[in-house]
Amino acid sequence: MDIKASSAPHLEYIAPSSDMARIVHTLFVIRVGPNQIEDMMPAYSAQLFSFVEGRGSMHYPEREVGQSSDLTVHAPLLRAAPMLFDGPVVNVGASFTPLGWAAFSGMAADKVHDCAFPADNIVPREHLAPLYAELARCRSGKISPKAYGHALEDMIRKAWQASGRAPNSDHERLLTAIEQWLESEFSPPVQALYDSLDLGQRQVQRLCKRYYGVPPAQLLKRYRAIRAAMLLAREELSAELRDEVISAYFDQAHLIHDIRRYTGRTPRSLLKEPLAQELLDPDGHGQPGKNLLEE
Repeated sequence: MDIKASSAPHLEYIAPSSDMARIVHTLFVIRVGPNQIEDMMPAYSAQLFSFVEGRGSMHYPEREVGQSSDLTVHAPLLRAAPMLFDGPVVNVGASFTPLGWAAFSGMAADKVHDCAFPADNIVPREHLAPLYAELARCRSGKISPKAYGHALEDMIRKAWQASGRAPNSDHERLLTAIEQWLESEFSPPVQALYDSLDLGQRQVQRLCKRYYGVPPAQLLKRYRAIRAAMLLAREELSAELRDEVISAYFDQAHLIHDIRRYTGRTPRSLLKEPLAQELLDPDGHGQPGKNLLEE
C-alpha cells in the first residue's frame, strides 16, 4: 500500500460520512516531499492532525509552538498561523464544524483557541487505542492513508457519542441561521442577522463567540476575507465575481490587510502557491464552501 509523500505538496479531501456531516467539514490527507516546507494555515475551525510520516508544527501568534504528536488537536484559529512541515510528510486529519468541535471537545472557541495539545488530553484512552493500532497499520503499508482517515472519523464518532454531548438543538438552529446569513451575500449587514432571530443581540453575540470565537461583526470580517481568498485563488474566476470581491472592501489596502490576517497571504500570491490553492479549495469546506461555486 503506497503511503509515500508527494514530491510536490498535495492535499486530498475526503468527504465525511453522512451521519458526521454536521460534526466534520472534511477529512484530508496532506502529502509533502522530502524538503522542509513553510506555509500558512488560514484562520480555520478546529482540526485533528495525525502524522503517518514526518512531523510538523504550528507557530501560534503570541503563544507557544504547537508540536506534532501521533494525534494532535489544533483548536480554532482566530487568525492565520505559520506551519512547518519536516518532510517527507503524510498527514491525515479532520476539520471540525463549529458545532462539531463544541460537541466533540466540550470547549468554547472564545476560551480555547490558537493552541495545540495531544488528543489524549480530551479523548479517553479506550477510543484512542484502536485508532493508534490503525495508525501502525498505515505506517506499515497495510492500509492506505485514506482508509486511516475513515478510522480517524470513526474514532471521532465513538468519542463524541460516548461523551454524551449531543448538539444543543436551539444552538444548532442559531448556527444554521448564522451560516445562512453569511451565505446570503458576499458582505451581508450584521443587523440582518439580528433581525432574522427572535433573540437579543447580546445572546446572539455570546453564542457566536462560544462557537466561532468572535461576535458576528468580526466573524463576518474573517469569513469574508477567507471567502475572498478562496475565490481569488481560482484561475477561472469570472471578472464579474472578482469585481464583487474587490467592491466588498473600502479599498485595496483593506482587502490586502484582511486576506493577510486571516490567510497569511497576499491576493497576488494566491495564484502562485499550489498548496495555498488546495488549502483554500471550496470543496474542503463542506456545503458552505461548495455554495461558493454555485453562485
